[in-house]
Amino acid sequence: MLGFVLTPIYELMVTLKDLVAISTGSACTSTSYTPSHVLKVMGMDDDQANACVRISWCHLTPEVDWEAVADRIRTLR
Repeated sequence: MLGFVLTPIYELMVTLKDLVAISTGSACTSTSYTPSHVLKVMGMDDDQANACVRISWCHLTPEVDWEAVADRIRTLR
C-alpha cells in the first residue's frame, strides 16, 4: 500500500487507472471504495486508511511504465 497525504486519493486513482490496476481496498474488495479492513486492523484510523491505495500488476498484465506512473503522480502536486 502507498499513502498520499496531500493528494485527493480518487483524483490519483483516476489519473493512474489506465496505467496500473489501482484501488483503495484489498484485492478481494477492489470494486469497493471503503478503507481497507487490513489497514484498519494494522491500526490505521479512517483518515490514514483512506489516504492509501493498492497498485497491482502481474504476469498477465501489460508491463508497467513506472516512469509514466511517476510523471502522472508529479502532476498532482
